[in-house]
Amino acid sequence: MKNLAKKMAQFCAGITLSAGLLAGSAAADAQYRLVMVSHIGANDINARWFDASLAEFERRFPEVKTEYIATSEVSTQRYIQLIEQAIATNPDGLAVAITDAPALEGAIQRAIDAGIPVVAFNTPDLRDADEKIPYVTYVGTDLYLDGLHMAEYILRRAEAGEIDMPNRVLCNNPDAGHSGLVARCQGMIDGMAEAGIDTEVLTTAWDPAQARNILGSFLARNDDINYIFGPAGDQGPVIHGVTEELGRDDVYIVTTDASSQHVSGVQLGNMLASTSQGFWLQGYETMNWLFWKVHYGFEPASDILTGPSIIDASNVDQWEQVLRQVFGDSGYEEMITW
Repeated sequence: MKNLAKKMAQFCAGITLSAGLLAGSAAADAQYRLVMVSHIGANDINARWFDASLAEFERRFPEVKTEYIATSEVSTQRYIQLIEQAIATNPDGLAVAITDAPALEGAIQRAIDAGIPVVAFNTPDLRDADEKIPYVTYVGTDLYLDGLHMAEYILRRAEAGEIDMPNRVLCNNPDAGHSGLVARCQGMIDGMAEAGIDTEVLTTAWDPAQARNILGSFLARNDDINYIFGPAGDQGPVIHGVTEELGRDDVYIVTTDASSQHVSGVQLGNMLASTSQGFWLQGYETMNWLFWKVHYGFEPASDILTGPSIIDASNVDQWEQVLRQVFGDSGYEEMITW
């Protein structure tokens, strides 16, 4: 892991140079314009992974201009509007996170019908093959495996006597309409079921204050919960704040995403583990395959998985090094709220 972290850090160190290049002849000489429409807005720390990876892609492929547009609202309707606005500009390629396949299908199909290649990133269409939107490919983590692998990690360490065995597990889902978060919860449910352990899903909220109230009320009535899984980014401080307020130091917290919140949370001992879904690769490889499609007509033979990988005490310091290289020291530290 140390060698990997060193290589990633060296690679990411060059990213800061690319912002200046974009303002020069590279953007002016672009032959293709590729647009990524995201549900991850500028107020989300994870958007910075995409900023960095798209800048690096443009540096390496000056014939391509990339655009990242996003909504800070948690609104499917607003997201559809952004997709439709992007289609109206007639880009050479389009990347979309399929957070709600039935709702987004109409807009995405219009892009495909107009001859615009579409790559799904971050969240795929999780419906059966005969129902799926016919996009080129998916680049991102296997969301179901995010939950399943975390369950297997917990059970493996518990069976080794390193941590307590789960009594009952809670999946703390802030958005029951987000198919990716539902898939993560299902992975946790199935993984724990293999060991005969029940997992319950609690729908909370994206708003931290509302989420704390809902979770606090639930935990006060369910003292047999000793593991909480947060399937969305930056849930760690909210969950930890509730367990601390209730004096529930018996509860282990596991989450998703390699954010500075969660990396620091593992270092502080406030969380047991998190997962990385490979955000940087989700940006770079999505643009890479769109470019290969529009320029060469190439398509991958299968989805491109960028995760999950576990972040825990054994490798968390190396993850901190990588994040500091991408975001800078101030960018890394400003988002920590423990």
